[in-house]
Amino acid sequence: MCWKKLVPIAVAALLASAWPQPARADSLVVTLTEATQTVVQGTTLVEFDATISAPSSNAATDYINSDSSTTNSMAITVDTQDYLANTPVSLDPGESSGPTPFELFTVTLPADLAPGMYGGIVSILGGADNGAGTAFDDLADVSFTVDVTSAVVTPEPMTLLLLALGLAGLAALRNRRILSR
Repeated sequence: MCWKKLVPIAVAALLASAWPQPARADSLVVTLTEATQTVVQGTTLVEFDATISAPSSNAATDYINSDSSTTNSMAITVDTQDYLANTPVSLDPGESSGPTPFELFTVTLPADLAPGMYGGIVSILGGADNGAGTAFDDLADVSFTVDVTSAVVTPEPMTLLLLALGLAGLAALRNRRILSR
């Protein structure tokens, strides 16, 4: 093929890729009870509860078929085992999963995970036609964060007693020096 014929095709492809695409609006709204949770180092499971609702502006019933997840660290894993058991099969426009949040997913952390911020995204997949071509469309994405803090070391009661006795001894020694002058 002649390069003169390829130039208009390349320009058209470049313009099409640079043209702004309409933003995808989630057809479901997922509200986490706590999108960011703070835990102490050594915690191994963090539960994320949520409610799911379909906006009344939706054109049809959304069928919820599956989920997927990604994380910012290979050290943590997202478990959605109870997701389909807890999630309604479908939501009509204006309908909600209910007033009470349910367990959407859990995050598993290694006991020796270093303090820091860990997170990811859970996506709810499904479609408006109960599987006829849109069975695994991305209906909603929800971001989560787990803030792992270092374990606080609390002194033993005997350590506090020894500290108090030492401070009392220093105070007595100081008073003794003042009185001997």
